[in-house]
Amino acid sequence: MRRLWDIATFGSMAPGRRLFALAALGAVAGLGETLVVLLIVALVSGGEFASTPLSGVLPSETTVLAGVALATICVLAVAHFLTARITSRVTAETQGTLQRRLTRAYLGAPWTRQAQSPTGELQDLATLKVSVLAQGTQEAALAAASLLNMVVVLIASVLVSPFAAVALLVTIGLVLSLSRPLRGMRLKVIDRFRTTSTDLALDVTEKASLARDLRVFGVRDAAFGELDVRIGAAQEQTRAVRMIMMATGPLTRDATLAVLVVGLGLVVTQADVGLPALASTVVLMLRALAHAQSVNGFVARMDERALNVAALRETLSAWKGEEPDGRIACPAVERLELRGVSVTYADRDVPAVRDASLELARGEMLGIVGRTGAGKSTLASLLLGLLSPDTGTVAVNGTALAELDPAEWHARTAWVGQEPRLLTGTVGDNIRFLRPSLSDGALWEAAERAGLATELAAWPDGLNHLVGPAGAALSGGERQRVALARALAGDPGLLVLDEPTSALDAHTEEAVRRAVAHAREDRIVVVIAHRLSTLHACDRIAVMADGRIEAVATPDALERGNRFYREALAASRP
Repeated sequence: MRRLWDIATFGSMAPGRRLFALAALGAVAGLGETLVVLLIVALVSGGEFASTPLSGVLPSETTVLAGVALATICVLAVAHFLTARITSRVTAETQGTLQRRLTRAYLGAPWTRQAQSPTGELQDLATLKVSVLAQGTQEAALAAASLLNMVVVLIASVLVSPFAAVALLVTIGLVLSLSRPLRGMRLKVIDRFRTTSTDLALDVTEKASLARDLRVFGVRDAAFGELDVRIGAAQEQTRAVRMIMMATGPLTRDATLAVLVVGLGLVVTQADVGLPALASTVVLMLRALAHAQSVNGFVARMDERALNVAALRETLSAWKGEEPDGRIACPAVERLELRGVSVTYADRDVPAVRDASLELARGEMLGIVGRTGAGKSTLASLLLGLLSPDTGTVAVNGTALAELDPAEWHARTAWVGQEPRLLTGTVGDNIRFLRPSLSDGALWEAAERAGLATELAAWPDGLNHLVGPAGAALSGGERQRVALARALAGDPGLLVLDEPTSALDAHTEEAVRRAVAHAREDRIVVVIAHRLSTLHACDRIAVMADGRIEAVATPDALERGNRFYREALAASRP
């Protein structure tokens, strides 16, 4: 029962109070249904209440009986309305609560956890899985009302005619027991349906994100072929789950009617039961059966809900990591150090960065070069505080980064990637980037420093120019400059750029270089370079190889003394 309660109420707010209210409403509805059935039988039989709990309590006048029945129906309607209201509120609150937990857990997870999450996993969990869980909460709420309703109706049927009620109750128990073998079968079908649906959702998201690549490489048909296989598997599982879901109820009801016919035959032939009492008992037992099937269906569907609860809890647990819990305020960044830092990813045996030491000062611009896989991006992630070192220390102004308040530290950092992501909205929205304290003047200044002056003059709406979904209305160069303006607008103490000019033409590239060179006057700037032309303004350059910082020196010194840098520089010249 404890496990069933945990699964049924997962994500619900104040479940005990809500379910108690629903149970009370179910009891009221059960009493109302019982009274309506008895009153209707009395009306049909000419006010006959003999052998019923109402014998001698109510008058036999037809008009009075009809009035009492209508009043009872009104009470029933109010109980049903209140049940629907509470149930809908519980369902909506469960959905909202779980979606908030998921999004907060994902956004608060360590960067390594986020990077390892499959594309579309959050969307699948926050929409499909949460929808199923919210539906399960609704069913749990209705089951609570149905359970009390069923108990009241059963008690009433026993009072009306104990012999008939017990006989019919036994037959109903036999019918409900027939549905038990179906639970295991339905659980297996639902589990396969859940797996294939998740696989399809993730594959569709992944293929959609690669739409351009699929077209350029001429493999759209191959991609559709893979999706078609998954769609076919999901289609088959959908057919199976819908089949078993739709067939179970009607077949159970058919079996119930067959057994009731036999049971009624036995009651009529073996016992002296009056027609009003028998009719009342039959109707009440049918109502009890309907509620019993509702409760039984809820218990069966809890198996499906348990699978989704387990998947969601597993994901929440995976997203929970050890984030830095420092509380020291982060002042202006004057000095940034790496002291013997090493880090190894969980899925690798070889360190991505090993024994790295480096010291940077405010106003300095450092370039990072090296072959693919040398550890450049990992080193940048360590500087930004996205990764925590396995050994060694990252220090800011002499204080370990782990001891600083992470929110304050990240408010002083900025990042521009090779393929920047934009929010759907305006250019101004993307430069401000959810930082309401930034003024429009700061946005304009940052946009101009990032080389967007020409575009701002050409766009009639200026900063209010719409970028389209995820920036689709802008060119690649425009998106990159908007991202650079976003970074500059916050006046960061540390600015990390991953090849910031890769999507720019020569004229705009030079403008951005000047902007970056100007930006270093008040901050530390780190540039991960793939094109060495980006490094002209760097004070020093770090050469990485196999996770180690092989050399750190001025560009001139490296050209004289480092073979990799010299060869890379020669290859970049026309």
